[in-house]
Amino acid sequence: AIAPFDAYVRSNILLASEYPHILQQLKNSQTQTAESFQKMISRFRKKKQEWFYTITRYPDLMHKLATLPSKQTEEDIYKLLPHQDPDLKEAAWRLYKSEKKNLIKLDNVRISANKEFEKSISHLNGRAREAFNQLQTKPDVLTLLTNNIELTARLGEHYKNNPSEVTNQLASLHDKLELQNERDAAAFKKQLESDPKAMQELRQASNAYGANSYYNNPYYYPYSYWFGYPYWYSYPMWYPGMFWYSPGFYFGVGGLYGLPSYGFTFWFYNGGYYTRYPNLYRQFGVYYQNNITRVSTTVTTANRGFMNVATSYYRPNSRIGTSSPFSYNRPSSAMHTNHITPIGRTNMNTYHTPSWGRGSSFGGAVGGGFHGGFHGGRH
Repeated sequence: AIAPFDAYVRSNILLASEYPHILQQLKNSQTQTAESFQKMISRFRKKKQEWFYTITRYPDLMHKLATLPSKQTEEDIYKLLPHQDPDLKEAAWRLYKSEKKNLIKLDNVRISANKEFEKSISHLNGRAREAFNQLQTKPDVLTLLTNNIELTARLGEHYKNNPSEVTNQLASLHDKLELQNERDAAAFKKQLESDPKAMQELRQASNAYGANSYYNNPYYYPYSYWFGYPYWYSYPMWYPGMFWYSPGFYFGVGGLYGLPSYGFTFWFYNGGYYTRYPNLYRQFGVYYQNNITRVSTTVTTANRGFMNVATSYYRPNSRIGTSSPFSYNRPSSAMHTNHITPIGRTNMNTYHTPSWGRGSSFGGAVGGGFHGGFHGGRH
């Protein structure tokens, strides 16, 4: 669960893991903050709840709106925005206009949580404080650690005793995962190239996906660690733009590169677009069956987005194990018609990786022992 991240993020994780008591404090604070937020918005209709969740992604804007004098115009509000995304414009204006008191309350909760955060790390050295500050901007990673305190503490203890060993083994595992990702992409490319009609439909589907403004959102502002991501998402959607913007693959001089992303695959299956591309649909089904029967070795960071959505479609009562940072609970809106023939039952709840080291009591926690860590944002 840790190895897929880049070296800087891994370094921050390792440094933070040496302070499990601080992570526990953050977890307690996050629980209180999220509960307060949920209590405040629970009486509102879903649309207004969406506005509040949107604003939590922009703490500076939240503070500006909360402290802004009354009777500002719509244009005045729009000038404060970091970008002119329609959803953000609507949320900012509507909440400023009709929910100013709750905006002030929400901003005060945020300020209080930040003060507690700063207080909890104030005694640390500069590099450790930097690590925690960076992790606060990555709510998925911080949630992974705070939802698995015992494993995190074991990681920190092992890192404290053998920093070079832990760092090097994580780097080695990261490189192995990258190599496996390349192999997965090459296998997917080879399969699609064997079916020109399916390849043509992949191009067409990619163009159709990119033309949909709902998915074409390049803004990567994550939901706040303190307030969580919207409870109606069955996937831990901390970075809405990140998952929906890219199809995950592209066409270059050498042909097809990459694998379908979570966003593209969700659009393809749950949006019903699979009916428009029968050859591609068939090849996706073949790829899924070939990989799910070898789930322990072939579900990696590259194809996990595709496999997660495909599993919710082909096998609605199963799911990919939650040990990966890309795991999720199956969408309740998944469509289950025209399925391919079901395959044999496979253990979907484990993600096997090399153990930490021979004789080590730490086991495989670094490679895949963090289970369900990315679901802590939902309350």
